[in-house]
Amino acid sequence: MVKDNCPIGYDNISRIYDVSRAANVETVEKLVRLLHVSSDSVLLDLGCGTGNYTASLQQVAKSVMGIDISISMIERAQAKSPVLQFICGDVTNLPFNSETFDGAFAIQVLHHVKKKEIFLMEARRVLRKNAYIVIHSCSHRQMQAFWFYHYFPKGVEKDIKRTPDVGEIASLLERTGFSNIGIEICYHDVVVAHETPERYLDKNYRDGISTFTLLTKDDIELGCEKLQKDIASGAVESTVQQYEAKVAAVGGSSIIYGRKN
Repeated sequence: MVKDNCPIGYDNISRIYDVSRAANVETVEKLVRLLHVSSDSVLLDLGCGTGNYTASLQQVAKSVMGIDISISMIERAQAKSPVLQFICGDVTNLPFNSETFDGAFAIQVLHHVKKKEIFLMEARRVLRKNAYIVIHSCSHRQMQAFWFYHYFPKGVEKDIKRTPDVGEIASLLERTGFSNIGIEICYHDVVVAHETPERYLDKNYRDGISTFTLLTKDDIELGCEKLQKDIASGAVESTVQQYEAKVAAVGGSSIIYGRKN
């Protein structure tokens, strides 16, 4: 993605990104299945961040290349996985020849990209015939089921505004020339790792989540005060349980996929 497309300062976030992020087993399994990954597959991780999913897919594919606009993210990814290839570049202007990859995936990336159709058209260009793309995102219903928005309500407003709903993502795939489009729900997936109410009182943990870069200092302070009070009283447990029941019904995230004809 280009800097104009991604206003979030991921060069700064990169140093603490892995505090709150990790590759999720369920997501990895779905990626392998939906991308039809084999030991001969050459894959592209679009907006790879610190390379958590790049490294996970490399265990079953021939090769996986990661690309991200943030040089700091790329440097951290390369340090973690020195044998893998990472490139600092723009997902709306991919520096690859046409029909290079057997599959491509983007994990929680699309909401950062303003030129979404160009992004998907570029992804389609570099895919070989009959190759699949997988977009990992969250539906608006799923976001509304996340308990931390109870304490930071402005966050859900901003995240829904910048995130296309899953039906819109499916339509974007169709408009950019993909077929065999489908949507799957991830029931055990989480957007962030090691999530507990107490973790959100830690600035380092919050700083690894882009939602908090969109909130004002007052929004964050008020939310933390309310959260700290509920942790002390024990009220947070019932709040989390109520929201977890919603997640059990609608899922924690979604995968939208399509095939290049």
